Amino acid sequence: MIAPDVPQPIVQAIVNRCGIISIKKLASGLSGATIAHCRATDGHEYALKRWPNSFSRSRIESIHRVIFHAWKEGCEIIAFPVIFPPLIHESRTDSSSTVLSSNGEHWELSHWRPGQPLTTTANLETIRQGAAAISRFHVCTASLESIHQPPPIIADRLRTLALRKQYFPMLMQSINQTDLPTDLAAALRDAANLLHWKWDEACTQIHRSLTEHAACNVANQYVLRDVHAEHVLFSAGKPTGLIDFDAVRIDTPAADLARWAGSFLPGRHSAADVWEAVFAGYREHIERPDNADMTPTVKLAADLCFAGTWLSLANWLVWLLVERRGFDASPSMLAERIYNLIRVATSRS
Repeated sequence: MIAPDVPQPIVQAIVNRCGIISIKKLASGLSGATIAHCRATDGHEYALKRWPNSFSRSRIESIHRVIFHAWKEGCEIIAFPVIFPPLIHESRTDSSSTVLSSNGEHWELSHWRPGQPLTTTANLETIRQGAAAISRFHVCTASLESIHQPPPIIADRLRTLALRKQYFPMLMQSINQTDLPTDLAAALRDAANLLHWKWDEACTQIHRSLTEHAACNVANQYVLRDVHAEHVLFSAGKPTGLIDFDAVRIDTPAADLARWAGSFLPGRHSAADVWEAVFAGYREHIERPDNADMTPTVKLAADLCFAGTWLSLANWLVWLLVERRGFDASPSMLAERIYNLIRVATSRS
């Protein structure tokens, strides 16, 4: 069975290269990408991905270079892409590539990684093991490039903070006037109420804490930058897959720890226990895992997590109520994402 909306040149390329006999589309997430599960005649499984339109071919190829480097350095759970000869109609015929382009769309075929993602209720041991897998990725990419500089994510977060300030306090009428599904509108109303009372206080803390880090020259390298619970797969309690590299860039490793820990803060464990599990796992692959070396990373990760929680709440309100963006994910999935952020924000406020 071949999904009918995959362009024929892409289908032909992956059939010729890997003997694909089945392409089954999977449920969409929030990134805007299209993902399909593929099977080949020899039993191998692959993931076919159409990248969001905002990604250029050169950007995708730069991400793939990082993935290949990490895999060659020993990050075995990574989902690495297949190399193809150029399609006949492509203008770039000088070399093979991991990107297939057709009608302005860019596709990749990567090796399928087994396993299932964690949920917010994951036990502390699996949270720890996920952090160890992230640490392994960092160790493998550190040899590709490492720069001492202020972390780019600090400036990014401060810019977002400045942009969002103009929208708050947000009038509740803007929610009541929308035609959003009831559960999503309720989540947005609760988020708006929280920001009405706590936004100024949160802004002050975000600006103060991030400004403290803005001038610090720390080690930056290629990191994932969006490694939440759905992007590390587990089988039999062990990490078996590291997927979704859309956000890979040079930045501080603390950005990944903040994102990973933030996935589980809405769950059943205390924040202290979650952070302890995250840092215990992360220390597994660090050469000098003593507390003195980790202290700046611990502080920065916690501050980034706080900033990310409140800015994400503000983002969802602006995206859905002001910009009226559409998302492929179901309204219930969006509502749950917003409620998880509310749980984290209120547990820290």
